[in-house]
Amino acid sequence: MINWIILGLGNPGEKFENTKHNISWWVLDILSNKLSGYKKYEKKEKNHIEYRFDHKNWNVYLIYPTTYVNNSGLALKYLLNNNKFSLDKAIIISDDINLSEGRLRIRRTGSSGGHNGLNSIINHIGSEDFIRLKIGVGKPRSNEDQIKYVLSKVKNKKIIYKSCEKAAEACLSIIDKGLNISMEKYNGVKDD
Repeated sequence: MINWIILGLGNPGEKFENTKHNISWWVLDILSNKLSGYKKYEKKEKNHIEYRFDHKNWNVYLIYPTTYVNNSGLALKYLLNNNKFSLDKAIIISDDINLSEGRLRIRRTGSSGGHNGLNSIINHIGSEDFIRLKIGVGKPRSNEDQIKYVLSKVKNKKIIYKSCEKAAEACLSIIDKGLNISMEKYNGVKDD
């Protein structure tokens, strides 16, 4: 069986649940519901909460870091230090202010794009070479503080939730059909 990690960048705690920075956890919640019939266990680790699902020829580990976005790299580094995981089978989901609201983008490699969670991952694992699935939350206004913006509540929940559903499909597509096919199908997707 092949092990896959799907890690969503987000902040623990009720006050962050409906914020732009936590929409990655919405994707994990959707995946958890889709895969619920294949659930093997859930457990709280030192720096993350882990859910394991066995389906087809793969094991999927949904990872909710408990370190806050800015230290998410600690959770991935901890997982990769375990011999059962490899970086080429890790999907990192994040919000993105450089994409219009609800738009998806899958990339194989690249910089953090200014996202502190992706920055933390790159710094802790020493590589930019990992699959990332970004969900657009739109840009803050020119006079608006970026940190306050990503920590603010999602206003257009319908568009964002639909894009999270597409992002969950995209994660399973990456695992089942491969990265290139999934990029062709989901990059730029937006449900209005």
